[in-house]
Amino acid sequence: MDKLFLSGCHLSISEDSFHIEAPSHFAAYALRRCASELAISAKKLKRKRAIISWPGCDRPYRIPTSILNNHSTMTTPQPQNETYFLGADYLRVTDFIRERREEGRIVVITSMWNDVCLHTNDLLNPERGILQPHQWTGFNYRYLWRDSRDDYNQLIDTLMRDRYIPQYQYSLRRPDGTFALYETDYYLVEDYLNVPVRIGVSQVDAWQLLPEPSER
Repeated sequence: MDKLFLSGCHLSISEDSFHIEAPSHFAAYALRRCASELAISAKKLKRKRAIISWPGCDRPYRIPTSILNNHSTMTTPQPQNETYFLGADYLRVTDFIRERREEGRIVVITSMWNDVCLHTNDLLNPERGILQPHQWTGFNYRYLWRDSRDDYNQLIDTLMRDRYIPQYQYSLRRPDGTFALYETDYYLVEDYLNVPVRIGVSQVDAWQLLPEPSER
């Protein structure tokens, strides 16, 4: 298994299990799709199963080594179309970015593991986002969700379930401290340069300033 997929995980061994504590639910979900590799690791360690957990979970993923005796695995390739982007490779994502830019739309790619921005295009102007486009690369979006955690949690839960969310409306605390409402189409991609990401596609003018929550 690629070591990048275990980045941030705590590994341990019990009497009969190989334990992987992932840093988030999504990271655990991504690891679960490497079930065969985890089962092989558990078998090499002479354990009966691999167990994947994450902070706050009450039902961890349990992967018995017995799945290695079956021909089927938990990593069946997924269909791919304009709204189901789960199995897209790097070149497909690059084409997608270019096509959306030609349509005049903002594209932002954010890590699902740590919410760090990996890419944005030149259409994310300071009027909408305060920062210059190049300043967003490496920026941690998690800080901007601090006053809208319900919107954030709904985004992650829905994206993990449906893989695509059209016209998702959410509020963010902008870098200058102002509060704003945005609308974005979100796509889930499980392996963009070895990182699971969400791709946000927005109309340039699909936002508006909001009053402070206490003033509504």
